Amino acid sequence: MLEYANLKALAVVVSEGGFERAAKVLHITQSAVSQRVRQLEERVGQSLLIRSTPVVATPTGKRLLRHYSQVQLLESELRSELDADDPNHPTTVRIAVNADSLATWFLPALADMFSRHAWLLELIVDDESYTHHLLKNGEAVGCVTTTANPMAGCSSEFLGTMEYMCVATPQFAARYFEWSDTSNDSGSQLTQAQLTKAPAVVFSTKDKLHEKYLAQYFQMTPGRWWQHTIPSSESFLEAINLSLGYGLVGHLQAKPLIDQGVLIELTPEKRMRVPLYWQHWNIKAKQTTLVYRALAATAQHHLLQQ
Repeated sequence: MLEYANLKALAVVVSEGGFERAAKVLHITQSAVSQRVRQLEERVGQSLLIRSTPVVATPTGKRLLRHYSQVQLLESELRSELDADDPNHPTTVRIAVNADSLATWFLPALADMFSRHAWLLELIVDDESYTHHLLKNGEAVGCVTTTANPMAGCSSEFLGTMEYMCVATPQFAARYFEWSDTSNDSGSQLTQAQLTKAPAVVFSTKDKLHEKYLAQYFQMTPGRWWQHTIPSSESFLEAINLSLGYGLVGHLQAKPLIDQGVLIELTPEKRMRVPLYWQHWNIKAKQTTLVYRALAATAQHHLLQQ
């Protein structure tokens, strides 16, 4: 049997990034934290931490963290069934989500349920093609991801598709793409030469959507265009609205601005579709079941379901 006090020490050291901060959270001495982690390492016979700055878990450490998170979830479920919820220690549900979902449909899907059950929501924001790694490492109990195939020990449920539209302000389009009010089907007139000189707005270095868009529709390879990199969903959209560049914006954010005339769609016949899935551990916990039901119900109305 593993000592759960030692597992908790490991989890807090990783989440806090070091032994000193973990000691403050656990209200014990730093040497006591080190001793608990060392006892756990001796028990499994392997190193569980890379003692860098910040401290990170080894592959074995990540497996133990995943196990500890699952046990925490099941224990909170048991307390609920026994009508023994501790108001001083509410259940925390950790979910990994992409920024575009968080900025649009995600929080409205969960707000009422979390308020009703008095749960705490801890979100980890990452690119939708990377969030499943957080689930695999035990850092989240579920994730919104583009990965359809379920990972070992997990289930995968289709939520819907986010459609991305290539947009810019009319002023930016007139300057870089010779756009005018009388332009018809101007998307088909965009050229590699224009796209080489027109600055793009890209969410982050992890986000490959813009790269795929230019490769698929214009046969352009990385390094052939200029780009601003703005890793904030709100600031990303603001940069486009301020005519800093053109970019791919999800339909939930883009359509209202197009209808208002703030933005125009540059290539209406060239859109990028990103399917989203909910992956979660295969454990019988009320939290993951209810979270999926809430997400699916909201996604049904906001995401494309074809």
